[in-house]
Amino acid sequence: MSQTATFVQVGQRDKCLDSWQDKPAAQAVGYEDTDLLQQVCDTLKHLPPLVSPEEIETARHQFYDVAVGKAFIVQAGDCAESFLDVRYDIIRRKVELLHEQARILEAAFNKPVIRVGRIAGQYAKPRSNPLETLPSGEVVHAFRGHIINSENENDRAPDATRLLSGYFHAAVSHNTIRHLPTPTIYTSHEALHLPYEASLSREDYNLSATTVWLGERTRQLDGAHVEYARGLRNPIGVKVGPTATAEEIVAILDVLSPDRVPAGKVTLITRLGHKRVRAVLPALIRAVQLSGHVPVWMSDPCHGNIWTTPDGHKTRRVSDMLHELKETYAVHRELGSHLGGIHLEQTGDAVTECLDEVHVTDAGDLAEGYTSLCDPRLSVDQALDVVRDFAGFVRGYKREV
Repeated sequence: MSQTATFVQVGQRDKCLDSWQDKPAAQAVGYEDTDLLQQVCDTLKHLPPLVSPEEIETARHQFYDVAVGKAFIVQAGDCAESFLDVRYDIIRRKVELLHEQARILEAAFNKPVIRVGRIAGQYAKPRSNPLETLPSGEVVHAFRGHIINSENENDRAPDATRLLSGYFHAAVSHNTIRHLPTPTIYTSHEALHLPYEASLSREDYNLSATTVWLGERTRQLDGAHVEYARGLRNPIGVKVGPTATAEEIVAILDVLSPDRVPAGKVTLITRLGHKRVRAVLPALIRAVQLSGHVPVWMSDPCHGNIWTTPDGHKTRRVSDMLHELKETYAVHRELGSHLGGIHLEQTGDAVTECLDEVHVTDAGDLAEGYTSLCDPRLSVDQALDVVRDFAGFVRGYKREV
């Protein structure tokens, strides 16, 4: 199928940024004061955009290049951003780490590398259960991220005014990133909390971030999140876990990119687990190739490789993440496809949340510097090690084929 970088306004068909409200919404937040929620959303609708349509259109062109093999993406940042981390030095370290990773990958792939941060908006998190039972037996709301409630067990009621706090913290982060003397960094987050996302959308654009993604828990074809996302011109990511079938992945591509152009409108972010890549990924790639869709393929080697230590710390092994990255890259090459990016959970600080063979070697050491609000992140040294090792694998693979 011939692909051209044509970007035209195709009209909304029957799309509407409010039509998601008629669909079932997974991970919906129950607010006691719905009038306050409406007041907050009305306020958000009149606040300045955090990104511009022009920035989103530029990103669309660059994601097209990635989809057809002319560029690569490194997307990385916190599992769940903390309002308390919206500080100059913390943001600067995250940005510097992302740029260094991009430079390493540019040398390995010999092509431009686009920087995308999980930053300036990754304040909401999905949960398997909306409630949590404390050791005392008290049942409280689960922590859903700072834009919803507090991690403090005594302050778990969802509070709509936190949406305004989320906007202003995101605005500060965007402003800080733009004033750092660095190449462009696009912002991204999971489009989880639809009242917030829709309030910051204008016409065909979500103006809270350059690109947003749908998670494993929110990509139902008949659900509110897909209905919302299908009306956007932003590049849209879709997380793909090991239980995904080829049929449902093609179906979601048909909904989000019905015209099949431009290439790169949708990013498929596989998160399969290092033991399941070869069992699951080939069928997905073949089905997408036969469908005529040309998405960006990205590997998230973090979420499929998480486990919990006996003392209750969620963690990951760097070796497992590298295994998944390398297997994913190899499968794409074998099938004539392009791995277009990597998606990591990391921080620019020296945390102890993931295990490796050099920096954090024993599970008993995790508690020393475990500060994540949710899932474990790679420390700055681990994040660089992962990218260097993967880049070396790519260079070696190119010599062998």
